[in-house]
Amino acid sequence: MRLAFRESPVIPLLRLATAGTNGAHFRFQRFSFQLFRQLFYNCAMPVSQSLRRLKRRFRDVVDYLPPLPRLPSRREMNDWWHDLYIPSFPSPRNVVEWFRERRHEDILPKLPSAQDIAERFRDRPPKELRGSFFPTIPSIRELPNWFREDPRRKKYVAYWAVALVILIGLGFATPTLARAIKGWQAKRLAAQATLFADQQNWLEASKKIRAAFQLRYTEPGVWRSYAHLLTRTGQGTLAVEWWQKVSKSLPLTIEDHRDFAAAALSARELAIASDQIGLLLSQNQNPATADIQLAGQLATLRGYNRTAIGFAEQILSDSRALPNEKHVANLIILANTVPASPEYKAAFERIVQTARDESNPASAQALTFLAQQQAPQKLTAPSTTAIDVTLPDVSGAAMSLKEIAQRLNTNPNSRPFQKMLALELELRANSQSEDALVKKAVELYGEGDEETLIALGSWLYSHRRFQTLLEVIPLDRAVQRRELLLEHIDALAALNRLNDVKEILVTEHAVMDPAAQHMYLAVVRLKLNDPTAAANEWIRALETADTPRSLIGLADYAEKNGKVDIADAAYERLIKKQPELKSTYLSRFQLAQSLGQTDKAHELALEIIHFWPEDDATHMREIYLRLLLDPSADTAVAAEAEAGPFVARNPWNGAARSALAFAQLRQGKAAAALNTLTEFTPGIPFSAVSASVYAAALAANGWTDKARAQAESLKTESILPEERALIAPLLGSGD
Repeated sequence: MRLAFRESPVIPLLRLATAGTNGAHFRFQRFSFQLFRQLFYNCAMPVSQSLRRLKRRFRDVVDYLPPLPRLPSRREMNDWWHDLYIPSFPSPRNVVEWFRERRHEDILPKLPSAQDIAERFRDRPPKELRGSFFPTIPSIRELPNWFREDPRRKKYVAYWAVALVILIGLGFATPTLARAIKGWQAKRLAAQATLFADQQNWLEASKKIRAAFQLRYTEPGVWRSYAHLLTRTGQGTLAVEWWQKVSKSLPLTIEDHRDFAAAALSARELAIASDQIGLLLSQNQNPATADIQLAGQLATLRGYNRTAIGFAEQILSDSRALPNEKHVANLIILANTVPASPEYKAAFERIVQTARDESNPASAQALTFLAQQQAPQKLTAPSTTAIDVTLPDVSGAAMSLKEIAQRLNTNPNSRPFQKMLALELELRANSQSEDALVKKAVELYGEGDEETLIALGSWLYSHRRFQTLLEVIPLDRAVQRRELLLEHIDALAALNRLNDVKEILVTEHAVMDPAAQHMYLAVVRLKLNDPTAAANEWIRALETADTPRSLIGLADYAEKNGKVDIADAAYERLIKKQPELKSTYLSRFQLAQSLGQTDKAHELALEIIHFWPEDDATHMREIYLRLLLDPSADTAVAAEAEAGPFVARNPWNGAARSALAFAQLRQGKAAAALNTLTEFTPGIPFSAVSASVYAAALAANGWTDKARAQAESLKTESILPEERALIAPLLGSGD
């Protein structure tokens, strides 16, 4: 092979550029020839050589392949299959003679033996087709000679063996690989949901979380994102349970601990919140302002006013504090001071200044706070903070309703629900312009995005503008989002167009799960006087509810519509699917009490205490139910020993006082029981005590008239059967 130096095609270009004007035409022709030659040698020749090499390799591969079989003709195939499988039967004319000849024989064919089958298949296909149609497989003894005849056969067998091993491995690895892929996709969707939640785009975040749960419900990363979303949307009780579940599977980050603490504060789980906040404050000598804010909220809920104000002032003086954190600090000061104090006035002035400063990211929150304080809110507005601090009413003299509405409309940080709140304030300022205001709202927001349409639909429904709602959210647009479809269905139901609602629910829609369709359809069929079909729909709803989310929705909806058996069955299935959620046990426990099932309620209380021994409220209720079911003195003594120390630590707890007083009453300590129910520590609020035990204690201490009046007030109340039996002697009829 000859190697030659090849000049780069750039060199002739340089020569042409440096040449003079004389002989330019000749030089250009020469340049063109040289350029073509260089391009041919550098581009065309290597491609041609590569194609020749590829052709030679392809020919070698084709030579290695076995020859293609000769396919038999259709006639040969028919003869072969007919001879192999189809027995010969006589024609209709000869069938009688055929049966007469075989009257001494077995008409049904005998099954061949394994040897006969092997010989029969060994003779098939025919010899003329044997080498071409089916490959000849040698026996084990002939195998070495078969390999020796053609050395390439070893390679073919090795290839097929490797392919078979790969296929078997893929068969075993496919489920694991599918689970891994689904887990990765679920975590990716969960990360997107967290990003949407940080942007307060709750609808998109919920959509991503639902998709992630459908892909991989057991992925801890999805649990974490769901807990974040629950915390940001103010669902504290459910968020706490999910955070507890996440903490058992994954190490929590600092941001996770913050959301865990915020969820515990929202759910009033002060012990859990105290642990999380203490951990956050101990991480650094100069804690973050977000952690100080949580500490101030915890101090507010505990009633430590001066401590809470100190935390709020620390946030206000910290240069690292964000505008939203300073707004919450002002709210903490309002919640812990009286209106006449200087701190209260200064905090309120700062809130008004924030509301009027459109460049401040917290201005929309400040305006929303002022609007909610000036008028009772009719719209359902999502929470913008992790905890809603109970706040006193503030004076409306600083900003009028009209100014607040105008600023909410023009504020760049206003969310759709805040714009609807502005419409509500305008309507309250001038109630006679409702028609014009509704028209204005439709013109401004009727072509908005889905979140704006949902807020607009809620506002129109609250003002009974059902037909306008149907025009703004037609069916073809409503089927694109579950919330929009529910607004459309509610408007049709409010207009008593139940047949239209039934037609929509009978048709399957991708945005609504089948369980929800069946339970809504059950209520519609019942209103259309078809109770049998309604009962069947409830059963179908229970059968199709296969996810915890659908089971929770079904149980809540069934309980509100009086179908307690369906609700109890849904809770039972939910407990089997997700035994770690405490709220499911509590919901079923409360349902059993509302149905008067004392035995079942007591069993559920014991089960809750077994899984969550720190739940003091359920423990006190279990003692009370135990005393109702067992009036023995031994049970009363044990109950007093358990409830007494708890009442000493928590004197405001009415459930604990009821259990202690009932235990004392069972032992004949009437005066002590009445004293337990009526004597509280001054200045400490307390929850309600049991009215039945109070009536029985009054009667045991000789206050018969008061006891009878108390018992009469309970005749129409929903109480347990044992409680009704306790006050039965006080009623004249003995009911």
